[in-house]
Amino acid sequence: MRVMVAKVRSRREATRSFLPFRYAPGMETLAALLEPGRRALAADGTLLRREEQHGGTAGATLLVVDLEMSGPSPREHEVIDLGGVLARVESGFPEQGSWGARVRPLHIGTANVGALKVAGYSSRKWRDAVPLEEAFARLAELGSGATIAGWGIGGDMAFLAESARRTGTPWPFGDVAIDVQLIARRLLDRSEVDRFNLGHVADRLGIGRLGEHTALADAYATYDVLVKLAERAGLGAAP
Repeated sequence: MRVMVAKVRSRREATRSFLPFRYAPGMETLAALLEPGRRALAADGTLLRREEQHGGTAGATLLVVDLEMSGPSPREHEVIDLGGVLARVESGFPEQGSWGARVRPLHIGTANVGALKVAGYSSRKWRDAVPLEEAFARLAELGSGATIAGWGIGGDMAFLAESARRTGTPWPFGDVAIDVQLIARRLLDRSEVDRFNLGHVADRLGIGRLGEHTALADAYATYDVLVKLAERAGLGAAP
């Protein structure tokens, strides 16, 4: 079966923006940059409550992910599109690879109509979608041991953990996750960024977007926001 894989995009040209940052002491290191978004995970990948947080730290690599689902419930609904961008945790977060694919739903009759519309689902577009087992295995191979990062990661983490359970796969990623939205909320001045959804923040930071809405496109947008935040904190790649 031919896998519908979204190709690695060419580097987009981004216009320069000048959003002010709040003064944030201690943001001089990448660990400190990531700390506001750190969320601890249980052994099966589920997010722990605030009072259960442990002292795990981000590893040497980040897997910036995005998932599209058929609805809000991990037990009732399904992942129908996923993508990830692998990056090293060093100056500029250099990209190491990426992968994305549409996932074949098994119970499309239980899907939420609104969720399908957001994902752009159609039987024609999903004709060559891959089984969840294959998609999750490919994502796990790309990001084995990496720290998961994403935008507003609660839903994505719940579905990733459920995907591991459904496929009988031990949790293949790190023991913490990074919510890039929380980092943006800490750093960006609310007078300039009044809505903290991914599209608005990316636009305000001058980040171009891929044409078709896919999970991999949103994973790249999240990755680019993180890179831009690091640059603004003086932690970008050396010229």
